[in-house]
Amino acid sequence: MNAHTRPNPQQAVSKFALAALLLACVPAWAQVAPNLGAAGAFAVLGANAIPTVGTVTCTDTGPGIGITGQVGTTFAGGITNVGPCTITGPIVSPVAAGVVTAFNSAFANIDLQNPVCDGVIPIVSTALPPGVYCSAAGTTLGAGGVITLNGTASDVWIFRVGTGGPGALTLTNAQVVMGGAANACNVYWKTSAGTTVTDSDFVGTVLSGAAATMTRGSWIGRMMATTDATLTDPSPMTGCAALPAGGAAAPIPTLSQWATILLAGLLAIAGFAALRHSKMRRLNPSA
Repeated sequence: MNAHTRPNPQQAVSKFALAALLLACVPAWAQVAPNLGAAGAFAVLGANAIPTVGTVTCTDTGPGIGITGQVGTTFAGGITNVGPCTITGPIVSPVAAGVVTAFNSAFANIDLQNPVCDGVIPIVSTALPPGVYCSAAGTTLGAGGVITLNGTASDVWIFRVGTGGPGALTLTNAQVVMGGAANACNVYWKTSAGTTVTDSDFVGTVLSGAAATMTRGSWIGRMMATTDATLTDPSPMTGCAALPAGGAAAPIPTLSQWATILLAGLLAIAGFAALRHSKMRRLNPSA
């Protein structure tokens, strides 16, 4: 076998490392944000299938501020405004059928798009990197609890509440806040039951499996309910479309921790093989 046909260990290992890198990238895509379509323009959406007054209710008892963004209901006259509550944005009543279809599609697909959970939704103060977090039943974050979501502007967080049955999301005197350059409009909560946020600072788009309720506190994102959405003294509720950089950035593909370790190991092997091959050629030039 001459020098032109002899297998080159460096080339062989390098090709293997490249193949491993490409394969490692396949399962390591970032979390998938749901496609909200026509529903994404709304700060508050009540999608009750029953034609009732109060599909969306906003009440101002005196503190003021209200909702900044577009509000939509499924039926004409479906919004109840008491106080009145200040709504800075269009009120669409009823919304187009495509809005409800888009919301229902996002609600159904978010679990299918993010089937693997990276951890449990915390109920005590903690910092969370981007990922998919789940709870089999309901999740309650109580007084003094602070969840900080640390990341970049393109990072995505998915929270799935009630993966094992009916599960509600409840926050009371708690906070969910963004850290670093992270974008609140890249945070998504899907609940299999209702959502109740009271005297809390909250972020993200909620796709609520039942009624969604906000009492005082602040919320940046979207409140979307399969039935009714009720807000009392929101201070304020701010929709993503109303923000200077509203909307969710597309996720960026990244390597998982194990894929990174594997790649580093393969590159080290390739480097060792190259050095060994070079040394052997120096010792035996005719090889």
